[in-house]
Amino acid sequence: MNGRNQYENYLTLLSCSVILLKSGQARRGRAFQIPPGSKDSNGTEVPLGAAGRLPGYLYPLHFPSMSRFLKIIIPLALGIGLGLFYGWVVDPADFFDLTPDTLRADYKTDYVLMTAEAYHAQPDPGLAARRLAIFGSQSPSAIAAESLAYARTNGFDDADIALIQELVTAMQAWSGIQ
Repeated sequence: MNGRNQYENYLTLLSCSVILLKSGQARRGRAFQIPPGSKDSNGTEVPLGAAGRLPGYLYPLHFPSMSRFLKIIIPLALGIGLGLFYGWVVDPADFFDLTPDTLRADYKTDYVLMTAEAYHAQPDPGLAARRLAIFGSQSPSAIAAESLAYARTNGFDDADIALIQELVTAMQAWSGIQ
């Protein structure tokens, strides 16, 4: 039992020392830096020694005359600039030629609504059918009917639903003529 307690104490001490080493608290140079111009107990000035060469004193933007505002804005602008350079030059986004039938249902409904508004302003069912034909092999009346059902279930305005309903009726009549 006595050997086990010593082993547990050893693990506790080892883990504490690892934590202190990782955090930098076990190294005297970082934890207890001597500020410039300090004096010891005898009143003599203490030289900086190793403390003057630690990273805290070599901060790249350590200009006493620079305001705190500029110390924030300059790295922020530099980060934004580097991010834009990386996103536009080094690794730009790849664009693919996707067809509109890959759109989500809400975007399809918005497109059908815009087509319905255009049809309301210029009632040409052939033009409206060509605008809806970009969604694939379905008939224009089926595309408009799907969008009408989506608009009703997702709380579109009554005026918008009325416009889509008008387009559905026109597409059904136009499909019968064709």
